[in-house]
Amino acid sequence: MFVANIIGTLMRIEEDSITRYRYEIWFDYTRKAINTIGEGAMLAIPNFSGNDNETHYSILEVTGILPIHYALGNDTSGYPGFVVEAAHNAGQDWTTQADRSTEDTTKIRCVGVPTNLEIVEKHFAKTASEPHVQEEGNLPMVGHPAQLLDTAMTERIANLNIDLQNDNVIQIGTLVRDENVRAYLRIEELIKVHFGLFGFTGAGKSNLLSTLVRKLLSQEKEKVKIVFVDLMSEYTGLLLDQLVELEGARLINIGAKTTPESVLTYYHLKSETNKHPDQDNKEVIKNNLAHATTDLLNTTVLPKALKQRQDDLRRPIAKLLSQGKVLFVREEQVLMGEIIRDAESEFRGNMGNAGNAVRQFVRSLVQKYGKVVPNSETAKAIEKEINDFAASNKLSDTAFQNLSIVQNRCAEAAEQPQETIPTSAQIGTSQIIDELNDRSRSSLLVFQAHDPDALREFAAKLAGIAYESRRKTGQITPLVSFIFDEADEFIPQQPTSDTQRNTKAAAMTLARRGRKFGLGLGIATQRIRYLDTSILAQPHTYFVSKLPRKTDREAIAEAFGISEDMFRQTFKFKKGDWLLASYDAAGLEAIPIPIHAEDANTKILEFVESQKTAPH
Repeated sequence: MFVANIIGTLMRIEEDSITRYRYEIWFDYTRKAINTIGEGAMLAIPNFSGNDNETHYSILEVTGILPIHYALGNDTSGYPGFVVEAAHNAGQDWTTQADRSTEDTTKIRCVGVPTNLEIVEKHFAKTASEPHVQEEGNLPMVGHPAQLLDTAMTERIANLNIDLQNDNVIQIGTLVRDENVRAYLRIEELIKVHFGLFGFTGAGKSNLLSTLVRKLLSQEKEKVKIVFVDLMSEYTGLLLDQLVELEGARLINIGAKTTPESVLTYYHLKSETNKHPDQDNKEVIKNNLAHATTDLLNTTVLPKALKQRQDDLRRPIAKLLSQGKVLFVREEQVLMGEIIRDAESEFRGNMGNAGNAVRQFVRSLVQKYGKVVPNSETAKAIEKEINDFAASNKLSDTAFQNLSIVQNRCAEAAEQPQETIPTSAQIGTSQIIDELNDRSRSSLLVFQAHDPDALREFAAKLAGIAYESRRKTGQITPLVSFIFDEADEFIPQQPTSDTQRNTKAAAMTLARRGRKFGLGLGIATQRIRYLDTSILAQPHTYFVSKLPRKTDREAIAEAFGISEDMFRQTFKFKKGDWLLASYDAAGLEAIPIPIHAEDANTKILEFVESQKTAPH
């Protein structure tokens, strides 16, 4: 249960407004100990609940560790020669004590927080049994020994409330200090009660998010649906294996301009070939596919590790295109009636006596041309009617200028090039909703757009329709997670556009009421202080890495209750290290533990290698 020959002493307890108590523990310094103890380590210290028949050990988690030397302390003031000499002597003490402490001047100072759990060890049990773990009954005793839990017991504590036999879980990573200690998350609780992922630039936020999505989709016990709103278009590369291999995966573009023109050219040619199977266009299609693959690959945002292997991604990208998984949202055709009504909403000023006549004339235009697709012939007909109306009526300058708005908007709509997308490459909102409600398979839908407002508008619309669909039918499965990367652009505290207000409202609906119908919310950002605070408080599972800005840390601390001691350890995190805290999904309730997640780039590169030998 304990690591041999590493025993410390509880030196001090003080109250803490966030973690209840804060503990200071000293260990005798050895190089073995400083390399064994680390943030996330679990310590057991006898507490006041024990008696003659059993010992109760309070379990603490180490949140900070620092070697100290009495000769130096924390103060380097004084005569420089003495201070430097003391430092040299201290340096010798660090190297000479390998696995046995021989100097009283060197200690390892640890800071710990309570896990609110205790181990109960019976002294005179008739039969051997594992120590019992239960809710902590009292405080640990100052001056008593602190023992380091071994790997098996640490993993038991870290995943205490998880039943690996019956719960549907994913392994999200391993403990930073001990790669043999695995950390698990319950899938249902992770999705239904939402999650947040927060880290500064360079922390590996995109890497962890794609790893999380991959693990959710790779497990087979429960079908899940991932709706990924990709503002920066960087997850095509990071989730390429899932997009290619998962039957229910799609890369969905909002607007024809989101992808290179060669992609549409390829789909057009393929569509025409399907209409005329007697024509031999294999070579032409092959060349067009190669061109489209090159253009799509060149315009895909890739992390550095994948960018260096860009040529190796050609085959999976080509497969993605040939499978018909790069789709476009079917846009509703804007008709002349809507254009005229929108133009009327721009009318300004007092049109005097002609006001009623102008409004009635505009209504007649809507009735006459309402269902007509914009074209130059119709625009000219409307222009003629406006000129005839102006000539036969005495209009004020304001009235004439307002009618000019109608004329200009119709002409502009007629001049807009109509992007034609083959029917086979289109997907409608109703089809997307059907996919999200399909219980037979897991799905990954990655949405991207060249226009951020268009992406926000569609995301808000889709979330609203998905919610209403399930509310009306009472459907609660399969689980769906709407994930917003760069979440501050979708749910800001101070929206600056209608589309931001709409996505914020949709996210609020998912966060507060979506769980009843199996709809969850995932948010990821590095700019936490710009997020809407009411939504920030909704996730029950947090992944936190380096947050240099104090305002960001304060926002997380307020939302989840992570202490400054907890944050301090994140400053030392390497890429891939995260502080995991959860009320429901993890084994420890509301107790953050430092984990290391696997590298998504490695998974993609393994997939790329496998594609080299896969059949065409």
